[in-house]
Amino acid sequence: MKDGKLSYGGNQEWWKGRSMSGYGCGTIAATDILLYLDLHKDYCKGKEFQEEEKGNGILDAEVYEKCVETMRKKYFPIIPGLGIPGWLLGIEVNRYFIKNRIPLKAAFGVRSRNIPNRIKAMLAHDIPVILAIGPNFPIPLRKHKLAFYNKTEEGYEKIAETAAHFVVVTGFESEWLRISSWGREYYVNFYEYQNYVKKHSCSSVSNICYIKKKKRK
Repeated sequence: MKDGKLSYGGNQEWWKGRSMSGYGCGTIAATDILLYLDLHKDYCKGKEFQEEEKGNGILDAEVYEKCVETMRKKYFPIIPGLGIPGWLLGIEVNRYFIKNRIPLKAAFGVRSRNIPNRIKAMLAHDIPVILAIGPNFPIPLRKHKLAFYNKTEEGYEKIAETAAHFVVVTGFESEWLRISSWGREYYVNFYEYQNYVKKHSCSSVSNICYIKKKKRK
């Protein structure tokens, strides 16, 4: 709850500091999915979220921001001018699971052809998906970006575009990914995402954080 309105996930632009507001999308995305799992799955309780578990699941912005700061200091540090790379984000999500004895396993990156099925599998188990829209590669300074859309009665309307950004996938409908970014709901065309990765980025930096249950020994 921010300024009397519900957001759709967190928003790094709520922070005044340049480091968080400019490069905190990975920290926000990771905190959002781990907080969601804590609130909605009994086997995913984390020590870091004990206070947030009280109430009806709707957090005041101040409470949420303190939660993000805790996760940033413990697990998801922001590298100045870079943020947090996908491979490190995956390692830290996994470290959070291990520390809290949560029977899940995380890793950043799957084969490109497996990404849609992995996203659908995670969503089927009510696990949101961190999606990396990587920078342009091999020349990051290029200006190619991926479009974000709003869903309207007439269809889908382009409203924003970005690159070098983490979002949280909350739904997969036909060719459209429903995502959370900057505290709002958007849609990404999955075929456009694939085309962006193929032409302007690469699967090493544009991929998902794949989370699955650990196999019982």
